[in-house]
Amino acid sequence: MNGHSENLKIPMSVFFSCLNCPIKYNLRYETKIADSLMAGVGFGTASGIITTLGMIVGLYSSSSDRLAIIGGIFTVSVADALSDALGEHISEESKKHPSIVDVRNITISTFFSKLLIGLSFVIPFILLPINSAVVISVIYSALVLTMLSLRISKRTGQNRYEVITEHLLIGLAVVIITFFLGKWVETAFDNTSL
Repeated sequence: MNGHSENLKIPMSVFFSCLNCPIKYNLRYETKIADSLMAGVGFGTASGIITTLGMIVGLYSSSSDRLAIIGGIFTVSVADALSDALGEHISEESKKHPSIVDVRNITISTFFSKLLIGLSFVIPFILLPINSAVVISVIYSALVLTMLSLRISKRTGQNRYEVITEHLLIGLAVVIITFFLGKWVETAFDNTSL
């Protein structure tokens, strides 16, 4: 033994049984909790990135109004976090034999991850010029999606480059579509046409 504690791996069920502990440790249950938490965090993070970035790029390309973008970030972060958490809650409850723990885990983790990720986009718009803030938001989104993709690929055993590429391409599509949608809104609904 080389003195490193990470080489000593004792299953928790063995640990608790050696202590004659009344806790019945169930490794499958722990994995299931981790799965429901990871599902909520993954969904909330990805949805927070895509929704907020799309809203930022769309508003920027149509008006470039800092106050509108900051207001949009706060509004979409809170409203969409609540709606996605409720959606995940209902989805989990709709399963044949829903676990109360899974329902709670996915609801709470979806809400907080979506809310925090969404609100984090406000920081560059408070500190930087609007053009720089939009660029930072796009870079930040790509980094968070890459880190989330790496976590997913490690957890599931999928090819990390395929997972990263897929998620970044979806993010890029959102940026392109919302940019041109914002430009269309700017021209279709300018002050002279209303």
